[in-house]
Amino acid sequence: MYDDKDYECMESGAAGYVLKDSPAAQLLNAFREVHRGGSYLSPRMLAQLVDDFRSRVKSTERLPRFATLTPREKEVLKLLAEGNSVKEIACTLNLSVKTVEAHKFNLMRKLDLHNKAQLVQYAVQKKIIKIPIPGE
Repeated sequence: MYDDKDYECMESGAAGYVLKDSPAAQLLNAFREVHRGGSYLSPRMLAQLVDDFRSRVKSTERLPRFATLTPREKEVLKLLAEGNSVKEIACTLNLSVKTVEAHKFNLMRKLDLHNKAQLVQYAVQKKIIKIPIPGE
């Protein structure tokens, strides 16, 4: 098992990494590869990096985007989609305008949306709000 210091070496820009108990031939191969402008990782270090990557991918199963929203963000989304201005939402929720703007920004970032119209469309699709149909 490798520790953070092993990874820090690579993060800091090292072109190669050989474990101290590696055979001399491996050290020579690493030196030659780095000298040619390439990079080199000890096979055991590379295997550990691959294992770490696989475990991170498994542990961070993608949540649906809506599941990543906080309750307050969901509340702001609903109020925005209902046609309220940021100022009106701030008054309704007893928040500052800057706080509501921050929630709006986070909503757009998390949902990968770029304007209020897309927020409204998203809210309708997710049934956060219902569009009233005349005559019903």
